[in-house]
Amino acid sequence: MSKVLDLLQKYLNVPGTSLETLREVEAISELKTFAANEVIYREHENSRHLFLVVSGQIDVQYLLSDGRRKTLDTCVSGDMLLWSAVIEPHETNSIGICRAESELLSIDGRKLLEICATDTTFGYRLMSLVASVIRRRLQAARRQMSFINE
Repeated sequence: MSKVLDLLQKYLNVPGTSLETLREVEAISELKTFAANEVIYREHENSRHLFLVVSGQIDVQYLLSDGRRKTLDTCVSGDMLLWSAVIEPHETNSIGICRAESELLSIDGRKLLEICATDTTFGYRLMSLVASVIRRRLQAARRQMSFINE
C-alpha cells in the first residue's frame, strides 16, 4: 500500500468509503513539502488543491483592514487546508504560512468534486468534514473579534 493511500485512509476515510474511491483520490493526490516561513497561499488566489496536513504546522492568517495579519488558526497533522478548492467560487480567503517545515497531501479539487459526484455518499461525508473546518474557522474569527473589541 502506498504512503498516500495510507494517509487518505488515516485522514479522509469517512465511514462507508470504499477502497475503490480512496484509490481514485490517491490518483489525484501528491505529497508536497514546504519550508518554515513559506507562504503556501495568499488571499484572493484561485484555490485548486485541497490540502491535508501530514506533519508540521500551518498558520491560517487573515489580513486586517489596517494591513496587519492575524493568525486565527494553526493547522496540524490531520487538519484540512484550502477548503475553497471544493467550494465555489474556489477563491482563498486567508493566508497560509508554514510555522515549521511541513508536509501536505495535495488533492486536485476539481477532480475530487468529480469523484464526489460519482460516489455521493463519500461526497456528502467529505462536505461534512469541510463544513466542520469552516465552522472552526468562524469560531476562531469570532473569538478574535471579541479580543479586538475589548
